[in-house]
Amino acid sequence: MITHLVPVVFSISEVFDIERITENPDISFSFEAQPQKKEPLHLYDTFDWRAWNKNTAIILSRNQLNLIAIDNGKKVSSVGFRRTPQSFFPEEIPDDKTRSSLQAFSKPRAFLRYGTVSTLSQSMRVLDRNMKTVATIEIRSILPSSAQEQEQKRFITLTPVRGFHKEFGKLTRHILTKPSYAETTTYRNFFLALLDAVSCQPGINASKTPVKLHPDNTIVDSARELLLSTLAVIHANETWIPKNIDTEFLHDYRVAIRRTRSILARLQGILPPEELLTYKQSFRELGRRTNDLRDQDVYLLEADRFRELLPPAMRNSLNLFFTDLRNRHKKELRSFSRHIASEKHKRFLQEWESFLRSDPQSDPDRTPEARRITSDVAVASIRKAWKKVLRHGRTTSPEATDTELHALRLDCKKLRYLLEFYSSLFPRKTLRQVVRQLKNLQDNLGLFVDLSVQQDYLTTYLSSLECDEEVIPLAASIGGLVTALHHKREAVRKEFHHRFEKFDRTETETMFNELFKPYRQP
Repeated sequence: MITHLVPVVFSISEVFDIERITENPDISFSFEAQPQKKEPLHLYDTFDWRAWNKNTAIILSRNQLNLIAIDNGKKVSSVGFRRTPQSFFPEEIPDDKTRSSLQAFSKPRAFLRYGTVSTLSQSMRVLDRNMKTVATIEIRSILPSSAQEQEQKRFITLTPVRGFHKEFGKLTRHILTKPSYAETTTYRNFFLALLDAVSCQPGINASKTPVKLHPDNTIVDSARELLLSTLAVIHANETWIPKNIDTEFLHDYRVAIRRTRSILARLQGILPPEELLTYKQSFRELGRRTNDLRDQDVYLLEADRFRELLPPAMRNSLNLFFTDLRNRHKKELRSFSRHIASEKHKRFLQEWESFLRSDPQSDPDRTPEARRITSDVAVASIRKAWKKVLRHGRTTSPEATDTELHALRLDCKKLRYLLEFYSSLFPRKTLRQVVRQLKNLQDNLGLFVDLSVQQDYLTTYLSSLECDEEVIPLAASIGGLVTALHHKREAVRKEFHHRFEKFDRTETETMFNELFKPYRQP
């Protein structure tokens, strides 16, 4: 039976000498070594560490982009890649297998170069008496990243050759008899050493890190924790937005602003009214500044889908529209980038953080609700928001008007945010079930609103076109697109009542009651 199908990794001391492996007369291997050379390793992942979270390391070396399983060091796929870009998208990869793997991690997100590690590398073949290769060895030293660091971390990786598992096992066991200079480790530890060399902590992503609240804390303390977490997301994404690497930075930024506004909307009587009003207005204005930019992102991302909605003969005419959109996007991005780089904006965020970190004594007259415990507020807020969704959904007319669906979508979004804010207080399994039920309804309402916004935008764009013979084909294509989006929107509208009925049933009510059960008064 094959016992070694994956590489074996050792950490080795500075006195390690590969030739000492042959000192034992029972080990009859020879070594064919390549010269030692400097070799940079370029480390890639998405901003939110999607490859790491799927147990995969992405390393560019020797003009090869390698996807490696972190748990065992086995190469999943490899493709020629003669660039070292700051970022790339899966669509840029020619190899089908590698491209598909990258797309499975992240279709909308770019892969960023987190850093480049300087290493010394030496490769060699392990040969048996018949001069056949039974294994390969790679000795790699991670060079210090600064003059202050003196210690080199050194690793040796043994990789098996198919058909020589017995010889590979013998070689591995022999190395383990030399504890003075080698000890077994894991590929994960090797990869963590690479990340440490460029000061990276894998998996750390403010956008996805939930805040763990304590149910008995006061609501004012919990609110400050939640608002500091959304501020961290704003800071984390703000640095990347001007670089225009991928659209998710702006998306996460906008979500953080909406969550901030959603929390603030529920802090009447908890935060001082003057400051509350000021910051609600400021974050509303900040969100408004991103609207056009996000709309343009969505249309450019949906370009292929828009074309497919039209007959083939009308598709090329849309090229002028998308070219115009890209130019508008560049202008809008420059404007927004100037705003977030301004002293006024930086001062606003600094003052906001200082306000959140301050600990003023509560004034019962101005903040009468501030000392309520978090679990009480969480249950009351979620129950109220849930009942509001039910009330508005049940009174929605058979026609399900635009105004009704837009308003109900906002109700659902507010409920969803509350469930996310207080998620750490409730049983995880029950919470997932509740969110799944709500998401089914939200998907319908979200698609309806998206189609409405797109239709309105295109209608406005169409009316802005000059009466010029050159734009007649474009006008016809835009008109056709508006019609196609209208038909899709009406189909989604017809689906609404069915989706709502699935949400408004006894099973969902039972889930919500189960959610509140830990805090039910005896």
